[in-house]
Amino acid sequence: MSWPTDIALGVRLAVGGGRTVRSSLLRLSLTTIGIGLATAMLLLLATAATALSHQAARDAARKPQYSTAATAPLYENEQTSVYGGELVQVDYLEPVAPDAPVPPGVQAIPAPGAMVVSPAFAARLAADPGLRARFDQRVVGTIAPEGLTGPDELWAYAGTTGLRNSHSGTGVTRFGTPMSVDQLPGMVVFLGVLAVLVLLVPLLVFVASASRIAGAERERRLSALRLAGASARQVRRIGAAESLVGAVTGGLLGLVAFLVIRPFAAGVDLAGITVFPGDFVPAWQLVVVAVFVLLPLLTVGSAWLGMRRLVVEPLGVVRVAKTARRRGWWRLLIVLLGVVLLLPDKAFGVEGNAGAKLPFLLGGSGLLLIGVPTLMPWLTEVAVSRLRGGSPAWQLAIRRLQLDSGTPSRVVAGITVALAGVIALQTSIASVQADAAKATQQDYSSTASVYLDDTNGADALARVRTQPGIESAYLEYRGFLRNNAGQTYSVLIAPCELFEQSYQLSGCTDGDTFLVGEARPGETFSLTRAYESQPGTTQFTVPATARNATSAGRHSDDVLVTLGAAGNIDLSALSAMVDVHLDPNNPAAAQGLYVAMAPLQWRASVRAQEIAGENPTSAFVNLLSGGAVLTMSLAGVSLLVMTVGQLAERRRPLAALSAGGVSRRVLGRSLLWQNAVPMLIGVLAAVAGGLGIGALITRLTGYSSSFQVNGSFVAVIAGVALALVLVVTAAALPILKSVTRLEALRAE
Repeated sequence: MSWPTDIALGVRLAVGGGRTVRSSLLRLSLTTIGIGLATAMLLLLATAATALSHQAARDAARKPQYSTAATAPLYENEQTSVYGGELVQVDYLEPVAPDAPVPPGVQAIPAPGAMVVSPAFAARLAADPGLRARFDQRVVGTIAPEGLTGPDELWAYAGTTGLRNSHSGTGVTRFGTPMSVDQLPGMVVFLGVLAVLVLLVPLLVFVASASRIAGAERERRLSALRLAGASARQVRRIGAAESLVGAVTGGLLGLVAFLVIRPFAAGVDLAGITVFPGDFVPAWQLVVVAVFVLLPLLTVGSAWLGMRRLVVEPLGVVRVAKTARRRGWWRLLIVLLGVVLLLPDKAFGVEGNAGAKLPFLLGGSGLLLIGVPTLMPWLTEVAVSRLRGGSPAWQLAIRRLQLDSGTPSRVVAGITVALAGVIALQTSIASVQADAAKATQQDYSSTASVYLDDTNGADALARVRTQPGIESAYLEYRGFLRNNAGQTYSVLIAPCELFEQSYQLSGCTDGDTFLVGEARPGETFSLTRAYESQPGTTQFTVPATARNATSAGRHSDDVLVTLGAAGNIDLSALSAMVDVHLDPNNPAAAQGLYVAMAPLQWRASVRAQEIAGENPTSAFVNLLSGGAVLTMSLAGVSLLVMTVGQLAERRRPLAALSAGGVSRRVLGRSLLWQNAVPMLIGVLAAVAGGLGIGALITRLTGYSSSFQVNGSFVAVIAGVALALVLVVTAAALPILKSVTRLEALRAE
């Protein structure tokens, strides 16, 4: 036979012919559904990554390139706040040259007192008087999509004056900075990569499992061709063509499903992340590679791997004989290599930023997530090999697993790897959040700060104190003390009431000085505004009466100076701030603070607790929950498809058992145990693997001291996986009833 003849025969075997058309079409349909679901998910995942890439590119294009020269054509100040749980950002701009750069999406820099806003911001300002009260500028235009990361972003550019000569204004030469992974927080990069692996690896496992539906029946047909005179190469070509049909039909089904789902997926809001519909379009190269290259290769490769014994020993395909024991060394080697890659500092001496560690994270996490499903058949075989006795349903299930533990293990492998990835991701997120909570554990939930620049501190203090819900407000000044020895200490100048309330210092009287750090009485320092500043002209000598004190407050200043002890210090040369204590029973107190500072614009920056508690990984919490539900749902559908395929393949033995007097209840419980035992082994392996991956990643990112395990989450997600077995078994019972009828025993 020639190549075309072999391919044609493989296609005919796939679609059926003559008396086998019904079973062949059922097998092809199940394979198509399994591969189609995975294809649609793969395209959605890749398209989402493309959309986020476009979003990141637009964000990089609008980032200012700051100037290091004495003068710049444009000065900028960013103000960020939170309103109703949404992030609001306003960029104040002051052009000082005709060639001042203009941000993308904006035709011209707005005049002082005016601002251009995003469409979502404009709609919120028009509909929400509370938000409008924070901003008194005139809205003179909207920002085009090329200047926004998403359609729901609350972003604005406001014109102003005074930035050039202020401490808050930063010179800008142009807009647009190159994208780099090193600019992102290391843990955000690592969690993003791990999240992609958590979704991608199960999809590939589902494709490989779907391609081997009714594998034993296929091998018997190909074995017959081998016995009839077909060469080993011809058998491989015929088997490849048969598997390729399912890959092509599944890929096309997945492509159609993706096109149907895409408009809805583009409008989904996940943890505040939205994209423009035009971003949610996959590149045609991606579609070609995923649908017509990657999936067919994976499908054919999995099928070839499954019939490797058939090619060598044509007569050994009958599976009533005990198969050779699986080797575990190479499976454990995959896990070991993954662990080594996640220890780059120990194994390879790699230190540094996220960009340097990212390849090791990608390779190590990928190998560990692949190693978990790879271990499944071997672990299941070892676990069931010595089991004996029990009820008839239990004995039927265990005997089936002893004869062929690979197929059921492959069925649950996708669920196992998804479970391991979700646990690893949640553990990593919990560790980051624990570290952030530890850093802010001394913060009071009822405090706020108003940072002042180029404005009268007394006027700002008066504005704050007139607002309802303000329990106390104190004006404070911060700077740094530097001596000739290069030592630098932070200094705080404030009234005694602030020291007693926020620093828990008792017995304070105006004129006192307290030493919390290593500064000593009688030392003379140069007083500067910022840590990096050169020594200033203002001198400050620590009074000989300064007392040592231990601050139990939320700040870590080295020298605390009351206003009476400040002497002739020019307070306007220091950083000014209003320390505010809000009424915890008045939820509108923070909003009133923003409204009071609105006329000062960039000259007063409010930082309330709602911003202080913000964490760059918070969005991953909701994304994790959504991804876990989506992945487990796909896993359940795939498990059902695989179970139906198994029942269709074993219809004759099951019908014979039913005819011999075995009730359908016993067969149903046997099916339950047959799915539950590998699932239980897989859950145990997934929990151990997920916690191990999470521990290695948190160590790699420097959060090992805050390693956290959410036992409730792990128990719930593991329970959902086990409950999935009950749901799938119940859904497969009608198929079991059909295949156990006496008609299934008829043969011609």
